Amino acid sequence: MNIIKIIFVERLLFDGEVKESLERSFKRSGIKVSYYDGYILGFEKTNVYSITPHRLVFSKNEYNLLVLYYDEYHETDELFLVDEEKYTLQGIKRYVRNYFISKTSNKPTKDSTKNNTKRPKIGL
Repeated sequence: MNIIKIIFVERLLFDGEVKESLERSFKRSGIKVSYYDGYILGFEKTNVYSITPHRLVFSKNEYNLLVLYYDEYHETDELFLVDEEKYTLQGIKRYVRNYFISKTSNKPTKDSTKNNTKRPKIGL
């Protein structure tokens, strides 16, 4: 059995302009963005490389959303993936905003969880 060894790991730095654009878009809405750099793996005695995309984790309240970002290492620049669907930068901003709006609108509010039965009026 031949074992193929990894001969190098190259860290891919997250694009600063994309990062800045995302920060500006979600700053007011309370959505936090965490960035995790991708990397390239090279294998011994082969011309095969493996690209691990950047990962973005969007968080608000107790909800999290994982997005993969391929930047220039994919045939279409700035490719974002969520649940096997492809998005551009503008498309992913819209998707993330709508995702958190739908999650928070389905959450019961404090007022809706109270007993809302009306008491009968007593008096003259």
